[in-house]
Amino acid sequence: MAKLFVNFVIFGAFVAVLVNGFDKEAAMDTFVDNLSECQEEVGAQHSDLEDLVDKKPSSTMEGKCLRACIMKKYEMMDDNGKFSKDVAEAHAQEYTEGSEDKLKIAHEIIDACSSIEVDDDHCEAAEQYGQCMKEQAMAHNIDDAFGY
Repeated sequence: MAKLFVNFVIFGAFVAVLVNGFDKEAAMDTFVDNLSECQEEVGAQHSDLEDLVDKKPSSTMEGKCLRACIMKKYEMMDDNGKFSKDVAEAHAQEYTEGSEDKLKIAHEIIDACSSIEVDDDHCEAAEQYGQCMKEQAMAHNIDDAFGY
């Protein structure tokens, strides 16, 4: 379960260190509910969830659509399949509790990934956004535990 939460944070562009005051348990519960709904909605298999947990590229279209569904549930992707920069910044503000250092890094990652060209297909676009987030997190030395 902890791996799922870490992937949620990376995938959703919540690239900040989780701090006191953030209710991890409630966030995890919401994420698991959304993941379950999305899995059913797109027909994703257990292997698609494993790809997500293991931070691997999706091996199926259903896996890519699972990621798009999750992004849409968190309003990180709009109805046109585009990254919602304003929403990502609001999430970053919440999860960092306004820490200037953490927000600076979050904004750099959000800026980089919100400006990439993506496929018109929402599922493919979600995969591309997720890959960008992963690459940017690594470039900013953010590890799985979100330590700096």
